[in-house]
Amino acid sequence: MRAVTLCSAVISCLLAGCGETPPKAPAHQGPPRPPAAEFDFGVIPHGESRTHDYVLDVRSLGTDYVPLRAQLDCSCGRAQIILRDKKGNERLVDGSPTSVNAPTPDETLIARLFLDTITKDAVDLPHTTTRGSVLLQPLHDRDGSLRVQWPLIVHFGIESPVELHPFAAIDFERVPQSQTPEILTNLRGDAAHRDIRFGAITCTDPAIVATLQPDGDHFVLRTRCTPGEVGNHNAVVSIATSLESGYKVNVGVQWKVVPDLEARPMPKLSFLCNLTREQRKDEIASQFLLVADHDPARGGEFAVHKLVDDQGHDARSSFEVTFVPIAGPDQQHRMFLRYLGGQPNGFRGSLVLGKGGATGPFLSIELVVFAGKNP
Repeated sequence: MRAVTLCSAVISCLLAGCGETPPKAPAHQGPPRPPAAEFDFGVIPHGESRTHDYVLDVRSLGTDYVPLRAQLDCSCGRAQIILRDKKGNERLVDGSPTSVNAPTPDETLIARLFLDTITKDAVDLPHTTTRGSVLLQPLHDRDGSLRVQWPLIVHFGIESPVELHPFAAIDFERVPQSQTPEILTNLRGDAAHRDIRFGAITCTDPAIVATLQPDGDHFVLRTRCTPGEVGNHNAVVSIATSLESGYKVNVGVQWKVVPDLEARPMPKLSFLCNLTREQRKDEIASQFLLVADHDPARGGEFAVHKLVDDQGHDARSSFEVTFVPIAGPDQQHRMFLRYLGGQPNGFRGSLVLGKGGATGPFLSIELVVFAGKNP
């Protein structure tokens, strides 16, 4: 007797001929999956905004769903949930899965989409797709396990009437307090607006000053930063144009002000060591910070101004501080700290470095030493 191998397709046919049908795929289990609501804004002139209402038939989901919130991935857009009755009256929901936020039989669920291109850089954006969703929850769902995401899809492009090169936005990155950096970029009308004229320049932060200078077929936008308080900052430079729409060129600016004397990665040094003896020099390879003076006009070396515990008691005799210079414009040094003894219970205090003698400036560094193993 010879064995015969039958393929699965043949077996299915034989079963069908015998009155048997192949098993069906199991039906979808769990919350419903509504089809995505989609809209195309086309190409939007830069600086203009658009709105669209997605009408969502929440009753098609088969139970009483409550809309909680809506979100959109695009940074220039936002979505909002609206309940609108047949007379056109609208109300908002508060995000809680309660019956007061459920659509009444007279109401329709609207996901209202807002796009504002003024928040985007003034450059052409090819037709693109962004996504969002509306989150819904059944009234009887007490733990959120049956929530439904109703997908939203939006298509749009942006056309800017100007060209900015090489920067459509200005990032000064880190700005020491003693410096006033300047960044240049070129500005002109695009191919369809070569005759555009530029007017008054304003800025939302007085730390940023911008000027326009003609240079052949374009203008040079010269932006200068005069740093103030330490921290992160943002501003918008706005340039009027001759376009009838009243369009203004908005250029985003960001910068982070840092002190002239700076310790990195942070002004804190902590380590473990044997508190019963002096550390060997080969044990301190990782006990350092980078310290820098960003003011090129200030000479001199870093020096220890004071080293005290958290009670203000002098502790210089317990530590050795050494500086190893690093080549570069910022007068950077590796500052190493070596424990010499005298702090059997550990140490918590501060190390203050100075430049320029008793008048400073000064750099304060938090110092913490813990008891380690006793090899």
